Amino acid sequence: MHKHSKIALLSLFASLLAACGPATDSALPAAQAQAAAAPRGAAPVAMARGKIEVPGGLIELGAPAGGWVESVAVAEGDHVRRGQALLRLADTAARADIALAEAEVQAARARQQAQAVRLPAARQYAARLVEAAAAGGLDRQRADDAGQAARELDASLAVAAADTQVASRRLAQAQAQLARLVLSAPTEGRVVRLLAQPGTRVDTTPALLVLLPDRPLQVRAELNESFAAKVRAGMKAEVTVDSSAGGAAAFRSARVVRLAAVMGPTRLEDDGSSPRGGQRVVDCFLVFDPPLSAGAEGAVAWRVGQNVRVNFHE
Repeated sequence: MHKHSKIALLSLFASLLAACGPATDSALPAAQAQAAAAPRGAAPVAMARGKIEVPGGLIELGAPAGGWVESVAVAEGDHVRRGQALLRLADTAARADIALAEAEVQAARARQQAQAVRLPAARQYAARLVEAAAAGGLDRQRADDAGQAARELDASLAVAAADTQVASRRLAQAQAQLARLVLSAPTEGRVVRLLAQPGTRVDTTPALLVLLPDRPLQVRAELNESFAAKVRAGMKAEVTVDSSAGGAAAFRSARVVRLAAVMGPTRLEDDGSSPRGGQRVVDCFLVFDPPLSAGAEGAVAWRVGQNVRVNFHE
């Protein structure tokens, strides 16, 4: 064969091998990104943007009453139990009210006890005078006066008992006021924000502490109206969070629990990927499978308020 013909055949063979060979290094990242973006399993029937949240939302706790913060028992990031004291307001006046109310209760009980001790003797004396008057050995008026005195003493005892009850209720109110000066955790959770320090003056209006309750996370996804008819309760989905470090996307399985009965405007911040003006969406709620607790350690990649993308599939 001629030398030039051999060279041409070799060039053609090399070209065929290059065309049939593996993808180049530059093509691999694109293929890997496409595989990562595609849902694992069945082909998606709908897609949506969403946000991770906790059912009921974060719990904002305000001061139980106006006053000065005496002590703060927690810091941001602390995990708290239900009923645990979070902060305490100055209680000097409340304790003084309790001391006064306790003294009033003691005085009322003493008066009631004194009346109770006198009443049996007065009743017995009146009964004897009635018997003497009936036998003709005593003026009837004296017997009537003794009976009237016993009845008045009985009424005084009832008044003393009522005074004791009123004083006891005042004491209970003073004790309740003291208890109101302690802000306690309504549920188990983690302190995510603390806006109070000892020595600061606080009011009941602004939130002093924000609590992330220990509840399973959920996803609120916004379904475009064109996808709303394709999604139903019980449908499986895949939730994706893009890595902020530029690595592989994080996946987690989820399940649709319900769709909102009404349609409304989007509430998610636009990421600039497509125009969203005037778009109508349906809220779709999903739970992770298996469940993921908001307070679980090691769940740093899945945070409340994080934007996610959801692929729905059969």
